[in-house]
Amino acid sequence: LKRSFDTGELQGFFEYMELLYHEDIPLELITEQLPGCECESTCCLRDDCACLSKSGTSYDMSGLLVDCMNPIFECNSECVCSQSCTNRVVQRYLKSAESTFESEYHTKACVTDYSVMGKGLKATCDIRRGELVCVYLGEIIPYKEACLREARQLFCYGRNFILIMREYSEGRLVSETCVDGDSVSWGTVKSKARLINHSCTPNLTVVPVRIDNFIPYLALFANQFIQSGTQLSYDYAQSVPTDKIRLSNTPCLCNSDSCRIYMPGV
Repeated sequence: LKRSFDTGELQGFFEYMELLYHEDIPLELITEQLPGCECESTCCLRDDCACLSKSGTSYDMSGLLVDCMNPIFECNSECVCSQSCTNRVVQRYLKSAESTFESEYHTKACVTDYSVMGKGLKATCDIRRGELVCVYLGEIIPYKEACLREARQLFCYGRNFILIMREYSEGRLVSETCVDGDSVSWGTVKSKARLINHSCTPNLTVVPVRIDNFIPYLALFANQFIQSGTQLSYDYAQSVPTDKIRLSNTPCLCNSDSCRIYMPGV
């Protein structure tokens, strides 16, 4: 299914903007529309906005992430507020991706070959703390399918492109989102975010951001100032409590002081 951010209209089949959906993902999770706000001002205010009341103010006036402790609910296609609302950061990235890869968002990182880790992404400009760098796009798949694809990709590529975001509330797992970045989402183009390498002390944080439905986009924000030329990384086990992290047999090459020695597994 594909949804227009301008009208909220559902179009096509099996494709939702830049995300694909596996056939076993329940259709109601894809099509159920989140309610919008009635804010008539240019930018929504927390006291009056139905969207901000769910998660609080997540971005400042410059679009920088200020709080990722709660899941983010951006304003959506049902909202009255303008497209320039500060609570529309990730969807502006997605809209710019529809027309060009050379927008301000899509020139922040480029693919680079690293002698030890292989291909990865590096910053092509200085990136501020809290700045959106990219969104991990691909196919939303069930966890069981993620395990199968991880094994297949490790055999074929020597690495896997499965990103799993687990959300917990009071120590209890409440949501699990699996994205296969190796699936084609823009015609024949794969998301380059799939090439971001792991680090046990990363400079990016993965944040679940919901827009029109309850299945989140997994957005990567800078958790520190990143100088141009620096390799980008996130912790593949970021969303997992320390006592629940499952390590694979693949050695970790991040060489940080907090290195776990082995890579996190699916």
